[in-house]
Amino acid sequence: MRFSSLVGGLTAIGGVALATTVESDNFNVVSALQDLGVDVARIPALESFSESQSWSTETACSIACSSLSFLFGSKVSAQNSAGYSNFTGSFWSVQQEEVQPHCVFRPTVNTDVSTAVLLSRFTGCHFAARSGGHAAFAGASSSPGGISIWFKDMNEVTLNNDRSVASIEPGNNWLSVYSALEPYGLATIGGRAASIGVGGFVLGGGISYHSNLYGWSCDNVQSFELVTASGSIINVSEKSFSDLYWALRGGGNNFGLVTKYNLYTIPAPQMYGGSRTFLQTEFTDVVNAWINVVNNASVDGHAQQYVAFVQTGGMNIASAELTYTKNDSNPEIFKQYRNIPAVSDTSSSKSLVEYVKYLETSNPFGLREVYWPISVQLNEDFSNWVVDTFYSMIPQVANVSGALPALVYQGITEPMLKKMSKRGGNALGLDYSNGPVHLMHISCWWTNESDDATIYAFVNSFWEKVLAQAKSIGVYNEYIYMNYASMFQDPISGYGTSNKARLQKIAKKYDPEQIYQTLQPGYFKLEGAPVTGSF
Repeated sequence: MRFSSLVGGLTAIGGVALATTVESDNFNVVSALQDLGVDVARIPALESFSESQSWSTETACSIACSSLSFLFGSKVSAQNSAGYSNFTGSFWSVQQEEVQPHCVFRPTVNTDVSTAVLLSRFTGCHFAARSGGHAAFAGASSSPGGISIWFKDMNEVTLNNDRSVASIEPGNNWLSVYSALEPYGLATIGGRAASIGVGGFVLGGGISYHSNLYGWSCDNVQSFELVTASGSIINVSEKSFSDLYWALRGGGNNFGLVTKYNLYTIPAPQMYGGSRTFLQTEFTDVVNAWINVVNNASVDGHAQQYVAFVQTGGMNIASAELTYTKNDSNPEIFKQYRNIPAVSDTSSSKSLVEYVKYLETSNPFGLREVYWPISVQLNEDFSNWVVDTFYSMIPQVANVSGALPALVYQGITEPMLKKMSKRGGNALGLDYSNGPVHLMHISCWWTNESDDATIYAFVNSFWEKVLAQAKSIGVYNEYIYMNYASMFQDPISGYGTSNKARLQKIAKKYDPEQIYQTLQPGYFKLEGAPVTGSF
């Protein structure tokens, strides 16, 4: 496996010596580009360009994209090209597909990424970076009118000599990662559906089938290869840039672009699981079973579960996804579920590769989507009340074409919370002493843009009612899971005041000009929610 190493005051990457990560007061973008072998004076689009001149966004991005095209040729796709259409047409949610960047850049090595960041900085053109592109709102991983960096061609997965660490480039999704590692009988702590990208998943936390045993994905990172705002490429680990290592574990895209995730490997035996579906008459028993599995996670960490409450075909049903990380069809921890009469059960023996392919079918592409989570303390009576409230409010969207709202229950268990203190802890602000935590979220898809406001207002009003009740009975938890957060939420504030201040301090240290806050405005920034509009 190839790892970047810090040598003295320079980082040697691909034969190019790059400066240390903390910018000097006299940092010069032109000189940094020169260190990468890019002579600004020889780029035609920059002949009349001056950093001191005020340019419109359209002009700045036209110049930036022309410069990238001059340097990288076919790696850059302009509007109306096949490469551009492949990019915009391959997002999970329609809201992301609708974004029109000025150009799409597909880097193949880390220094390509450094060059793109520096050209963005030089011209003032906004950029966004896409790993899997599985967010549910516009601009999360594509830049309107700007540069969209698509990591698709940075897709290597390699192992170190003793196979304890998998080095994963950000163009991978979890299907490609698991497929590469399966021949070795290995996996990493990763996503549960095939098309979810590595990048956002890890940086936002990352709940896995194996998280009761090993923790979340962010807690199983050996190191990150990171492109800083100055174009430097550094290796970030518990011992090297330890403050930045802490920040990247939950802090999202606020500190740089990760060009390699070095994750500890785990064994990947055959698993057993699937969806067991129940009618409304069994809901209280299902909630009780769910509560008990959460509480018994310390007894048997092989069990992973979530329950989705939906209305389909005029029927209210609960679908419990019950996964066991051994090939055991009837483990003791799931017996309560199996004693509840079910109308269907898709459980079977599956490899991890087969499992993420199977679960992908419940996350279809090409629809308008919203995810929207909150957190509360585990409380059975409240959990039942929320289910009843959800079904009482579904008629509000009964006439919305294609609408299928789901209320999903997951547990942040005590084993997961304990493992968040590993390797110096993470930025999420979750405290073992306050666990376990009930992570609940609304997932909804629908058909027409004209119904966006109706859906958002429905989810917002539902959560307003739920949060008011949670606060009144003392079970409210401020944590917001970034990987499910809606564009109207502020996950960083949910990490707590001290963690937010610490993240801001670290960002300012490594990115004093706030390039990753201002020139990469998409997704969840350190200052607030992406959208602050009303409903």
